[in-house]
Amino acid sequence: MNLTRREFLNLIVGGSIVVALSGSVPTILPGRDVVRPPGAITEDAFNSFCIRCGKCVAACPTHALVFADIFDGWHKVGTPKVDALKGPCEAVKGRCEGNLRCVSQCPTSALRNVKTEDVKIGTALIDRTRCLAWLDKSCLVCFEVCPIFGAVTLTEDGKPILNAGICIGCGRCVYACPADPKALALTPDGERRI
Repeated sequence: MNLTRREFLNLIVGGSIVVALSGSVPTILPGRDVVRPPGAITEDAFNSFCIRCGKCVAACPTHALVFADIFDGWHKVGTPKVDALKGPCEAVKGRCEGNLRCVSQCPTSALRNVKTEDVKIGTALIDRTRCLAWLDKSCLVCFEVCPIFGAVTLTEDGKPILNAGICIGCGRCVYACPADPKALALTPDGERRI
């Protein structure tokens, strides 16, 4: 497993803080919701089963999987999460369809096989105050890169609308969004866990 210097330091610092402040960290840093890889079991079980080996992170071909840090919550430090700013999850209509590399590397069953049609790791949300199309500029990138028909539709005047019920949370739209700061964010809303 090859860790970047930043990932290594996050693990060391995060782990040290957890050990030093384990009694008070939950109240100081309650954490935030994270998007888990496809096939993740329920959150409490996931945090118990995951041994933080990093094999799933190393296996991700798009680099979408990263390690959770202390700001995600002390009990999540070192577990895998999807960061769509680093890359999209290609479990559906991508390099990992039919062969979830992260799942195949998990030694503890924190990640389990899931059928392609059952993948739903979250939902993308659009901030219309940042979206170029909603600011009357020319942009259809989210519509063009979305692999799921109907997840992104367009209004009559060409503005994107995300359908949370159809979006699988792959993050392709987030990763490709040209707005700065990004007009899209990936959340675990609507996720399906095993």
